[in-house]
Order: sequence, then C-alpha cells, then structure tokens
Amino acid sequence: MHSRLLSVATGSSPLENILQLSSAAVIIFEHSFYIFDTRRHLRDQQQSVPSVHVALERYMASPHAAAVRESVGAAICAYQEAMKTAVYTHQGSLPAWMAKLRFKRSQEKKAKAELIETLFDITLNHCLPRP
Repeated sequence: MHSRLLSVATGSSPLENILQLSSAAVIIFEHSFYIFDTRRHLRDQQQSVPSVHVALERYMASPHAAAVRESVGAAICAYQEAMKTAVYTHQGSLPAWMAKLRFKRSQEKKAKAELIETLFDITLNHCLPRP
C-alpha cells in the first residue's frame, strides 16, 4: 500500500509531492470511511480486505488520480509565480526596507491562503463517486 500511495506523487518539488499526497489521502480516507460504514450497515461478510485498501485501488483506477496530480501541479505553479512576482513600490512614511518586508509578508500570506483554498477545492471536487 505504501508504494501504491507514493506512486500518486509525481511532482517536481517536495512541496508538490506533499500536497499531491495530502489531497489523495483525504480523498482515499473519505471514501474508505464510506466503504466501512456501508459494510457495517449491511453486515458485509467480505471484510477480509480493509476498506482503505479498496478505496486506494478505486482511487488509483479512477481518472481522479491524474486530475488531482495535474490540478495540484497547476496550483503549485500559480503559487510559485505569485511568490516571485510580488512587486513593491515604496510609498508612505516607513523606511523602504520595513515597508518592503511588510509588503512581502502580506503577499506571501495571500498566496498561501489562495493555495490552501485551491487545494480544498481540488480535494472536494475530486471525491470518488459512491456506487
């Protein structure tokens, strides 16, 4: 299972790999809970395969795995671009270095918030369908 899950992450950076795995894990665990709950209510006798393994196999076989990889990759590129392109023009009474530092932190915070929001959207939009 460990190697199957690691095959989900094909990013070009450690950050991209972590975010791909995080999104995949949330999707897989959510579906795993659904399978577990369904089995519990139906008193399913085929409980030999853990629900998380079933959910992982369904995720890997679905088009959602590739869509999540591509979407997370695009979100990371947008985040990295936002971090690079923050342009500051000095205005006001603060020393330039202090104003620039505040501006940069503000831009970084905004870019991180947008990345997190995008990851939530990706994860929620790529949940596995329920049979």
